[in-house]
Amino acid sequence: MEPSVDANSITITVEGMTCISCVRTIEQQIGKVNGVHHIKVSLEEKSATIIYDPKLQTPKTLQEAIDDMGFDALLHNANPLPVLTNTVFLTVTAPLTLPWDHIQSTLLKTKGVTGVKISPQQRSAVVTIIPSVVSASQIVELVPDLSLDMGTQEKKSGACEEHSTPQAGEVMLKMKVEGMTCHSCTSTIEGKVGKLQGVQRIKVSLDNQEATIVFQPHLITAEEIKKQIEAVGFPAFIKKQPKYLKLGAIDVERLKNTPVKSSEGSQQKSPSYPSDSTTMFTIEGMHCKSCVSNI
Repeated sequence: MEPSVDANSITITVEGMTCISCVRTIEQQIGKVNGVHHIKVSLEEKSATIIYDPKLQTPKTLQEAIDDMGFDALLHNANPLPVLTNTVFLTVTAPLTLPWDHIQSTLLKTKGVTGVKISPQQRSAVVTIIPSVVSASQIVELVPDLSLDMGTQEKKSGACEEHSTPQAGEVMLKMKVEGMTCHSCTSTIEGKVGKLQGVQRIKVSLDNQEATIVFQPHLITAEEIKKQIEAVGFPAFIKKQPKYLKLGAIDVERLKNTPVKSSEGSQQKSPSYPSDSTTMFTIEGMHCKSCVSNI
């Protein structure tokens, strides 16, 4: 039996928006529609990207909902993208103050939760979430009687591997960045953009005067990323239209391993040390063998 898809993502072109008020109105109204987990509207790109439950909505019904608001919604590509989900395991840490059915109802009403399985006998719950919409810590805040079972935390799609492998729904963007003169410039940009919600990875090359960014278009747009780079003082230009991944092997390596070689072919040499040394670090937040392999 094939597993069911918990959530899909679709991008709809929206004509007729004139200001931020239009954006907020669409996000608020469509965000309330049954089965819609998250919506991100871009005035600059004239688009609305929606994460939704395919059992309750279709690209066509979402298009019609935006049309009914008085905007001209167009479906250039009616093929939705599957959205990755995580599995959160919760266990009872204290005597329950709320009944199990109330806990289940509360979780199911939460945006970003696609499924809840309660096991009263085992005093545990398994919650399926869309991590880009809601986090495991937010789930715990909703039900204080339960806590994360760190021993069995496991991702549905391969336990932490989304940090190293491109996933469906991610987009790669390459930008020309002017005005960088040293590695402090690249670190500033990486630090600023890397903290933005929706940005998965960023690598800035001083030699190439280029930034390669992997982001989730349902949370942030290419135009917003460009504005954030310019906000720290560096003119930025989108080199090519963002493309949905999968990334090629070279691009994956550029994001994983740096620095990037310059276009002139000059290679950065590793500094030489008189002898090797060993240092031990305490690392928190690892949950599985994939985390170990990634590091």
